[in-house]
Amino acid sequence: MPVLWLRDRALDLSRPRLMGVLNLTPDSFSDGGLYLDPERALERAKALVAEGADLLDLGAESTRPGAEPVPLEEEKRRLLPVLEAVLGLGVPVSVDTRKPEVAAEALRLGAHLLNDVTGLRDERMVALCARFGVAAVVMHMPVPDPRAMMAHARYRDVVAEVRAFLEAQAEGALRAGVPQVVLDPGFGFGKLLEHNLALLRRLEAIVGLGHPVLVGLSRKRTIGELTGVEEPRERVLGSVAAHLYAAMKGARLLRVHDVKAHREALSVWNALWG
Repeated sequence: MPVLWLRDRALDLSRPRLMGVLNLTPDSFSDGGLYLDPERALERAKALVAEGADLLDLGAESTRPGAEPVPLEEEKRRLLPVLEAVLGLGVPVSVDTRKPEVAAEALRLGAHLLNDVTGLRDERMVALCARFGVAAVVMHMPVPDPRAMMAHARYRDVVAEVRAFLEAQAEGALRAGVPQVVLDPGFGFGKLLEHNLALLRRLEAIVGLGHPVLVGLSRKRTIGELTGVEEPRERVLGSVAAHLYAAMKGARLLRVHDVKAHREALSVWNALWG
């Protein structure tokens, strides 16, 4: 039975699991500014858990295309008090950061998973995960800077290139003592519509590497381009459709904003396919 180890917890991955998104930012593309206040953030976290989130993903720096970096102390100020509160809700908590200094404090507080959009390019992130015995999400982005990533959305074979990067980063992390890795193709991170569609259609190439695969297409531009829905918060149905397809291809973690809609869809999907 496939399992994701989250410190002392084992998350059964025999069926797809939902990672609820909690952005503690003023400028995220979909919900920027809604949960900057720690009390509102905690209430949102409680709502995501009540809707059926299997784990939560907290981030305090937007990594949307063109996003400016957040100063270290500001990211800590946004993240750490909310993380400490959310850890009491009884579900595992992932921290989405690319700064080793932030990751170190989050792991000391008890975060269960490190989600690094830069793909563990920084050896300090690898060392932290190994030291704390914490699994890491390794995501593909062509360059480790959201401000420049779309300028590098050029591939001869996007699936082969993303697969090779994820395989190399995963192997390096495991050799360095990281206990487990999760692979994320990085939909929308330095990728155009055709790249995202190719990765989704051939997701089994990533799944075949033998590590749990996370897919995050929730409310993204790709969904808007396919559906014609301009407002990100209204892209729920398209997001659910894409994630169900990813589940059929073998994804076992779905990073979503709209947990209730995905939970209901997965209940039907599991009855038919699970």
